[in-house]
Amino acid sequence: MNYDESVYFSLLPLIISLESIMVLFTIFSLTWSRRMKSQEAQSRVHKSFIGIFLIEFWYWITSPVLFICKKLKITPNQVTIFSLFLSLFTGAVYSAGFIALGGWLLVFSASLDLIDGRLARETGTATKAGAFLDSCLDRYSDAFILIGISIFYLTRHISKDMTHITISAIDLLVPIIVMFLILGTASMSYIKARGEAVGAGTKKGLMQRPERVMILSIYSVFDPFIRIILQRYSINEDYAIIGLLALMTVLVNSSALSRLRDIFKTLQNAD
Repeated sequence: MNYDESVYFSLLPLIISLESIMVLFTIFSLTWSRRMKSQEAQSRVHKSFIGIFLIEFWYWITSPVLFICKKLKITPNQVTIFSLFLSLFTGAVYSAGFIALGGWLLVFSASLDLIDGRLARETGTATKAGAFLDSCLDRYSDAFILIGISIFYLTRHISKDMTHITISAIDLLVPIIVMFLILGTASMSYIKARGEAVGAGTKKGLMQRPERVMILSIYSVFDPFIRIILQRYSINEDYAIIGLLALMTVLVNSSALSRLRDIFKTLQNAD
């Protein structure tokens, strides 16, 4: 298979999916002005690049899944727990080196994370316990994905007979970056929760969970194509994912520190 054919076959599933999404996006855009805006979507909006339009669009796309859950009488907690196990499976897929497949699974698991809250509100089963469970399990879901990426780099050069392991500098660098990324994501959530507990909540941050999931899933879906391009120009094919993870780490931790500073100043002024 020559270079052009490799690019084509690696992008064929992506092309079909993107064309379908663009058709749906066009339909949604043309009917946007006549649509009712959900209070849940407005509550999720914060000062970042994912606004109410994109959230409402994704709510609309996932509405059939929400309808099926209602008909089958699936509870919100069941959706939350299933999303957790799907994230665990997605992490395993990443750890096996199937980055593109992991990206599609990540999109699906993240969509379920939006559905459970909507299902609870629309069926009148919203509870504080359910919201607490959802928030806590989200932290595990995030960690499963990132740990899966780390496992892939740490184990990809194990010999077939399991007797020889070679770990390059890049193989070690990725898990180190991931550790700081997990630290940042956990800190962002904890700082927000702790601030709200003392009356100083904030939604500030450039890399909250919707952004992290969107960026990582989009990169993952394009990963085969990106690697082909980098190989074509004799560039290390791991540089792209390293750069992405490093950028996410910087933005997440800077957002966490920004939240810490703002909440501390708010409480300090109140004191």
